[in-house]
Amino acid sequence: MTPGIFMFLAFAVFVALNFPVAVAIGLSSLTTLIIFQVAPLQVIPQIISGSIDSFALLAIPLFIMFGTVVSKTGMARRLVNLASILLGDLPGGVAIVTIVTGAILGAMSGSNVASVAALFFLVGAMEDVGYPRKFGVAVIAAGCTFGVIVPPSMNLIIYGVLTETSIPKLFAAGVLPGVLLMVTLSLYIYLISRKRGWRGLKVERNFKNIMKAFKEAFWGLAAPVIILGGIYGGIFTATEAAAVAVAYVVLVDLFVYHEVRLIDYREIILSSARSTGVVMLLMVFASLFSWLMLTQGVAYTMKDFVLNISGGNRVIILLLINVGFVVAGMFIDPVSAIYILVPLFFPLVKAIGVDPIHFGAIMTVNLSMAHLTPPVGLALYLASNIGKVPFQEAIREAIPFIICETVVILLTTFVPFLSLWLPSLIR
Repeated sequence: MTPGIFMFLAFAVFVALNFPVAVAIGLSSLTTLIIFQVAPLQVIPQIISGSIDSFALLAIPLFIMFGTVVSKTGMARRLVNLASILLGDLPGGVAIVTIVTGAILGAMSGSNVASVAALFFLVGAMEDVGYPRKFGVAVIAAGCTFGVIVPPSMNLIIYGVLTETSIPKLFAAGVLPGVLLMVTLSLYIYLISRKRGWRGLKVERNFKNIMKAFKEAFWGLAAPVIILGGIYGGIFTATEAAAVAVAYVVLVDLFVYHEVRLIDYREIILSSARSTGVVMLLMVFASLFSWLMLTQGVAYTMKDFVLNISGGNRVIILLLINVGFVVAGMFIDPVSAIYILVPLFFPLVKAIGVDPIHFGAIMTVNLSMAHLTPPVGLALYLASNIGKVPFQEAIREAIPFIICETVVILLTTFVPFLSLWLPSLIR
């Protein structure tokens, strides 16, 4: 048995034994190193420190803190109010508002979990106009998958560091697939709501109300413009943009919203630190796993195997890669999936001429669905837990949303224009 095969089998065993994914990755890597003696143990600190010794990765804890502060300031509530006035009277209007606001929050913070917490009050609003609670929970979970795709995406930052690909261009690559996903999910909600007779909100839409709601939501709407505008305008890097984002939301609350007390920042910092610690633990263990895959030739063996069984057919290869991401997303979190699968698939996509930016978009759209797909489905599990809906019932309601996401995955995969047009405008 080769070290690579042993490592994957050990990882599968540890996951089956219900070890945390980060621990399963670390133990399988360490066990392989010890049993097969592929390298001295002294290399472990070098690999681990090298994996996080990157200026670009500083954006991750900063964007995590930004998302945490956003969830406390009431920005989400003001954005929901504006979206409700503009869209709320449509059939399925409250659910569509949830999807649209989730996309905006994703563009602000890149955090799916923060979006679930910020938008959950809409489950009650959906119940009030006749939606089953289990459907409302599935809508919340689906509306909170955008943080993986739309910029600033933590997953795109990690992918960019791993593959040495331009992070601003990767951010741009996520915009159109994110918009397409928002439209697709909203269209499904509109059609199913018309069929089932789920009405929208009674909204008094006039110029005065629209302007009032826009004024209240202005600072939230301005956040992604400042963050992304600064990056694409060459004013600051993605990492510097994360620092600007934190300063921006703190100052807005300090001088405009007045909703976060000074003492609350202690818990905000601690919460952000805990989330950062989880991500960094995954990253350092997964970097060791990735290093072993590369040094033991697993990625190139996989490349040759897939090329052989597919006959070099580009369509079949891309479908197999998508299946790999979907299956991985059912059992492990997106960060772990990136560290395990990107080194595995990257030589393969280069061999068939797929642009690294296009592949980054394919990957992130796939991993956005991981927050819905059982048995893990973090966003769906969190939403069902908060909403006190059995996970099995939430899964049934989430299936049509998973189908919608699958359609977007296929379009992103086989219509490269969606992910390459905006990056082509950046020099």
